This record gives sequence, C-alpha cells and structure tokens, in this order.
Amino acid sequence: MRISLVIPAAGLGSRFYQSLSGWQPFGKTVSKAGVPSQSKLFCVLNGEPILLRTLKAFDKIPQIKEILLVLSPEMRPEVGKWMHAFQKSRIKLISGGKTRAESVWHALRKASPRSDWVMVHDGARPLISSKAVKDVLRASKGWDGVILAKKVVPTIKKVLTADGRIQETVDRNMLFEAETPQLIRRDLLFKAYTQHPKALQVTDEASLLEMVGARVRVVAHDGWNPKLTTLQDLLLAKAMLEKDPAPQVRVGIGFDTHRLVKGRKLYLGGIVVPSPKGSLGHSDGDALLHAIADAILGVIGAGDIGEWFSDRNPKFKNIRSTRILKTILGEARRRGWEPYHVDTNIILQSPKLGPYKQKIRKSVTHCLKIPEKDVSIKARTREGLGPEGKGLAVTCEAVVSMRKVEG
Repeated sequence: MRISLVIPAAGLGSRFYQSLSGWQPFGKTVSKAGVPSQSKLFCVLNGEPILLRTLKAFDKIPQIKEILLVLSPEMRPEVGKWMHAFQKSRIKLISGGKTRAESVWHALRKASPRSDWVMVHDGARPLISSKAVKDVLRASKGWDGVILAKKVVPTIKKVLTADGRIQETVDRNMLFEAETPQLIRRDLLFKAYTQHPKALQVTDEASLLEMVGARVRVVAHDGWNPKLTTLQDLLLAKAMLEKDPAPQVRVGIGFDTHRLVKGRKLYLGGIVVPSPKGSLGHSDGDALLHAIADAILGVIGAGDIGEWFSDRNPKFKNIRSTRILKTILGEARRRGWEPYHVDTNIILQSPKLGPYKQKIRKSVTHCLKIPEKDVSIKARTREGLGPEGKGLAVTCEAVVSMRKVEG
C-alpha cells in the first residue's frame, strides 16, 4: 500500500477568529478586514504549533510515501522553518483553493501516480492517534474508501418548522460523526472530481464518493480527535493535554575509586588524559564512566557494575568502559528509561584537568546521546588529603537523572 497524505490547511479559520472576542493569541490583532494576521494553525498547543503536531502524527506511518501540505501563500515562510524536522523530499507544499474540496483537488493533481491510495486529514486535528490511523489502514481491504468516525451519543431531534417544533427523535444507532483521516482509492477520487459537477462543493471526501456510488465504510473509534475550530476548542485541548501525568523521573547515584599506578593509561570519560600514572583495574579503569554506569543501574534497580562485568571473568580483561556504559545504557532503554541530565565530580590531585574538561564533557555527551548542556563535569583536588590528595587514587561521583519513556 502506497499512500499520498493530503493535509488541507489553507483556510482562514474565520470561526476561530470570531470566537476570540478581543483575545490576541499571537500578540497581534486581527486586521480590519477581518482576515487573521496568522493562521490559527500556528497557535501553540502544549509547546508546538497545531499544524506541526498534525504533521508529526503521521511521520512514523510507513505506508505514507509523501505528504501534500496545502497552504495559503502567507503561511509558507512560517512552515518553511519546520522543514528541517522532516525529510524534505517527502513533503510537498501546495497552494490552496477557495474551498476545502478545491484544496484537496489541487493536491490530488500533484500526488504521485505511484500511490494507489489518498488519505486526507484536517490540519486542525492534531490529536489523532497512530492507533486510529492504523485502524483505518487495516479496514481498507475490499473497499473504495474508509473514514474515521465517532458514534453519535446525544439524543438527536428533527425540527422542520421555524418555531422549533420537534417532528421526531432520530434513531441515533445509525448515526456517526465523520472525522478524518479519510482513505480513498486514488483513481476513484480522481474520477469523482473530474466527473461530478458538484465535486468542489463537498465538505468531505466520503460525500464525493457517495455521489458516484462508491463503497465507503466507517471505522468507529472512541478516542478524542477534535477539530480545533474555535478558541474554546483550543483551550479544551490544552487543558486535556495538561491532565496527562507528568513523566516518571528517577535519580541514580554512582561512585567509583581506582588506584593510580605507573604503566597504566588514565582514562576519564572515555578519553586518555596524559599522566605518569593510570587507573588500575580489570577494565581500562575509567572511574568516571563506571560511576555513571552504576548510577544508571541504580535507576533501573539492576544491581551494580561488578555484577554485570565481573573482574573474575577473563573476557572482560581490559574492556573499554565505553562498551560497559553502552551495554548498561542499552538495558536501561530496553526497560523504558533514558537519561536527560548527568552531574559528575572527578576528585584527582594531579594531573590538573582544566585543559581536558571540555573534551571529557564532549565524550560523555556522545556516550549518553544527550545534549552537551545537560552534562556537567566538575574537577576538584583533595588539597593533599587522603589517597586522592597523595596521588594514590582517583575517585568519581555521578548523579544521573532519567525519565520513563512510553513505548
């Protein structure tokens, strides 16, 4: 299955701006002509613009081979700032039409002829789940089109007179509220657009397929996939997302000491520091990486470094501590934990580490795959006190902060 995803996002959002009542979401006013100075889709929803969240919702769907993003001309500069987050060749920017249906038609004509399906999803539905998208894909076999929909829950009354008199209560068991994404066979959608005289007036793709007698089915879901049409919709979405539980966080503490002897290299943080003495150990003796590894093991409750890399096991003789840390970090990630900050102390009388601290920091950053700003390397002496102060040992301490990652 090859899919061209169309995201119509060129609308003015007039209902959204009518709901503002003087509120200025961008620090800018709405123009006198009533046309918004920026699209509602640039409003920030929990740290990201609405439209960017919508795009990211489909980024991991392998069947989607291209994304046709339909925009108004004034939206292009802002959207262009996001393109670094995506594979550029995968996204095409398309100029929108006067109506939603016309915008989809513009995109359809630019879609790859290699795609056998077209999926359309509203730019203002940023909370679509990957599960819902996959349910739509699975339901397509044997059908001309599939749409995501929600079963109507409220009691529906049919009113025909101007005075509001109820004619009947509609059987809601047969009613569904159409949502997106909507998945349609590309050749059939193209045919419907070219052959039906009212194609550019439809409000969704399923309506157009119904007009030409195509077989379209509903995939019901019970998730929350709102179209953010008004300010109230946006505020509700913000409130719902803020109710999500805070990420689970744990902190681990690591500590390691190694004797300093002649004839050994002094490894710290994965690099060799020039020194007349080096760390004695079954491995390369990198006390800093050992402390970090032990702190990670503390977070996941998986023992200590000696249990994982015993000094009685000859296969670990002279093993690089970068390999030790990589193994333990891999186990932590397998269990759903990742580091996001590390704070360390290196206690060593000599050599002085000032010239090497930044190099050590970059090495630890590379090992942990976290930003350099989140790695702290501090060096201190013991002013001649204790084994460190007498040049007999190096001691390292580490505090590693980790968070639970869902999935």
